[in-house]
Amino acid sequence: MGMAFIEARDFNLEATIESAQIFGYRREPDGSFLLSVRGSVLRLHQNSERLCVQTVQGPAVSPETIRNYFDLDTPMEPLFRILEEEPPLLDALTAFRGLRIIRQNPWHATAAFIISANNNVKRIRGIWDRMCRFYGRHELDFPDTARLISEGPEALDRMGLGYRAKYLWATANAILCGPVEFRELYTLPLDEARRKAMAYAGVGPKVADCILLYGFHRPEAFPVDVWIARAMRRLFFRNRPASAARILAFASKRWGPWAGYVQQYIFHAARTIGSGT
Repeated sequence: MGMAFIEARDFNLEATIESAQIFGYRREPDGSFLLSVRGSVLRLHQNSERLCVQTVQGPAVSPETIRNYFDLDTPMEPLFRILEEEPPLLDALTAFRGLRIIRQNPWHATAAFIISANNNVKRIRGIWDRMCRFYGRHELDFPDTARLISEGPEALDRMGLGYRAKYLWATANAILCGPVEFRELYTLPLDEARRKAMAYAGVGPKVADCILLYGFHRPEAFPVDVWIARAMRRLFFRNRPASAARILAFASKRWGPWAGYVQQYIFHAARTIGSGT
């Protein structure tokens, strides 16, 4: 089993993995994490500013791939300055300094956040686990669109997705048939990319921004779900009513290209340290 040691400055592995960006991982008793990257199962453990990566199953994954996956080459100082200048966010920065946005497989992010609609993290992870075990080469391997489609819609109905199964099935077919159009989400202007993402079945405004942020690494995207809406109203709107559109406009204007990162700190803090954010 191959092992690599990677410099990981300004990185918090635990907060990054457990901030509900991804759902297909396992935390081990020793504090390490098992997850699949490029089809290989890796065991990851952080010791200060060094990341230990051990290949458990499949071919070794290059350090460059790991650095890209965890966005380790993006300097975090501009984000830290933004958070330091926002008194309501200092607790989040203190607790989760080094949380980064994972550069996921775009299809995986799309599937995950279609599944996430009106759902909770525990149930999403359960569905993800069942799909990996049924379709995948190993228990952490999520199927690509062709593999999912090859088993037919009836198999997807048995995964516990409920009404989301028909949306995931339709979107998988659309992506498989139109990969070029799907890849355009990397480069289209944000508003246009959001509209294009929302053309896929089961994708509303929040899911579209999740797909753009986590799947296409568009850090200017700012998903607004119940957690974010509640936290933003408390932190920046004095608990006054504010629509998702107003919150999104506020975040885009205030934090610009770092809005998605700020959102992740707010979201993770809201879920884990609550009103102390």
